[in-house]
Amino acid sequence: MQADMKKFILPVCGALILGVVIFAVVFFGGSDVSKDIFAMDTYVNIRVKGRNAQKSADIIETLVNNLDKDVLSRQSKDSYIYQLNSENGGKSAKNMSAYFGMLFEIAQKSNGKFDFTLGALSDLWGFGKNPAVPDKKEIETVLSKCGWEKVTIEHQQISFPEGLKLDLGAAGKGIALDEIKTYLESTKIREAVISLGGSILLYGKRDYTVGIANPENSSTNFAVLTLPASCVSTSGNYERFFEEDGKRYHHILDPETGYPVDNGIVSVTVVSQNGTFSDILSTACFAMGLEDGMALAKEYNCGIVVITEGKKVYVSDDLKDSIEIRDGSYTIVE
Repeated sequence: MQADMKKFILPVCGALILGVVIFAVVFFGGSDVSKDIFAMDTYVNIRVKGRNAQKSADIIETLVNNLDKDVLSRQSKDSYIYQLNSENGGKSAKNMSAYFGMLFEIAQKSNGKFDFTLGALSDLWGFGKNPAVPDKKEIETVLSKCGWEKVTIEHQQISFPEGLKLDLGAAGKGIALDEIKTYLESTKIREAVISLGGSILLYGKRDYTVGIANPENSSTNFAVLTLPASCVSTSGNYERFFEEDGKRYHHILDPETGYPVDNGIVSVTVVSQNGTFSDILSTACFAMGLEDGMALAKEYNCGIVVITEGKKVYVSDDLKDSIEIRDGSYTIVE
């Protein structure tokens, strides 16, 4: 791809075989730097424009890889989260205290529908490895050991009972976007679009066009949003799933039942100035259901687009002038 292209279509894929989750159409004048990597179990595109763009792109790549390997991964033995899960806490939460604060806050405000302690439950379902529907009694046993309210932080030390496993998968990409944004603000970079799976950072003093994936064909978009600098995250039941005995099971699990959320919602997209909140809220609002989810997004001054079964689309007031439906089979509900 040539650097002086005036129009750039950026496909942003989910983990491995998930296909395109969301993509942005970005107009860069002049030269810019783009690189693709695989991190955080997803495809990452880094595109920056400005002084020392190549150096900045390389630093962002290192930042994302280090966050993945050293902080957020549940699989890497060197990571902070892996060690917390192995030792039932016992480590300082100081460097992550702001992010843990957001996790606790949304867990509480969602009445537990968002829960960052479902790692063992996700493992039981086998998402990312060999997914299969677990035995009901196994689900009940594992679920009894989960629960965000069982996690405590006292004197900056985090602890929780044996059997509980933290999982920051619903926040990690947003955390990465916030860390990248903080870095960019210290540079001469004028514009940047950083895509991590279903989460995107739009950075610069201009408007961007962001496409929301069509759940029935995630290589296309059903609508586009025209947005200023912000963070955009999408959670959908089409991103990671498997089928068993003719039924589809997706990866967004209900903390109350232990089974995939089943409330008629297909996809949730959240627009926020904060990457972590955009990521967390896209999952929380999905799990909470249409009315409660849209109310929570409004409480945080976030824009939201919800697709429900039957191709009905619900759009928050602040995004109604920003959205354009591209697939006529979808209908905005006023």
